[in-house]
Amino acid sequence: MTPAQFRWGMILIQIGLLILLRNLNILNDSFWDDLFVFFPVVLIAVGIEKIFNKSKLQFISYLTTVCLFFGGFLIAFTYSNSAFNDDPFTKSTYYQRFNDSIENVQATLNLETANLTIRDSGEDIIFCEFDELTRKPDIEYDDFSNGVAAIRMDAKENEFFGGAVKIHSDQLQDWYIEFSDKLPLRLECNGYDNDLHLNLSTTMLEKLNLKTQNSAIYLKLGTLYPDVKINIVGDESRLRLRVPKEIGLKIFGSDFEALMTHIGLTELEDGIFINEMYDSSATKVEVELDDRLESFSLDYF
Repeated sequence: MTPAQFRWGMILIQIGLLILLRNLNILNDSFWDDLFVFFPVVLIAVGIEKIFNKSKLQFISYLTTVCLFFGGFLIAFTYSNSAFNDDPFTKSTYYQRFNDSIENVQATLNLETANLTIRDSGEDIIFCEFDELTRKPDIEYDDFSNGVAAIRMDAKENEFFGGAVKIHSDQLQDWYIEFSDKLPLRLECNGYDNDLHLNLSTTMLEKLNLKTQNSAIYLKLGTLYPDVKINIVGDESRLRLRVPKEIGLKIFGSDFEALMTHIGLTELEDGIFINEMYDSSATKVEVELDDRLESFSLDYF
């Protein structure tokens, strides 16, 4: 049996085993593009095989195939996470169940151009849905001993096989996320050209930092946390803010003085405005607005 025959036989066996493991749900589809990313290693191994094929060190030709065989399985099991299927061609979910040891949540969402919808709260620490034809984000989750659950999501470009294949679709790249209704939340979102629909009225929002460029932002707040801090930086972004009529509201935004006066806010000092409930309300919200916002509107419910 020549080294080439041995190589092709092992490759066919490996592909068959990987498909079988996929069909048994031991592996998911997320590892296939990673195998293609490492395809240049196969070319290098074949080159080494050819060099030593008819030499006294012919065993090296067989050894390269053995290394490829086990290396392929190592990649498959490393990049396949049974808890989260990041196959771009299917709809996927990700979640972390509620844990009594967790006291608050810190989430960082690096969206790039993906759209974000926070539509409600739930029983889980976090629950996410990602549409088909959406490049699923890289997700990191850590439980720290001080009671903090740290979540980080980094968007990936909608391209595959090391950028050799790119998908351009009219379908929006959407993330749907719910946070816990029992845990205080510190949320940071970064992106550009986004559509952000953030209904946080049923979430215990403690702090929100938004850095978005040329984005549409809808932000709805509630009364579940007594002291809320919000900072919005958004060059050419458009913000619509909705707040309960019973909360105390303080807004830092000198560029929107005419609007603040029109909606009944009082100027406490230069560029700082409060509503009539600010001193008496049990829930206070402070909002810092970037002077580069394209537009801002406020209404009560």
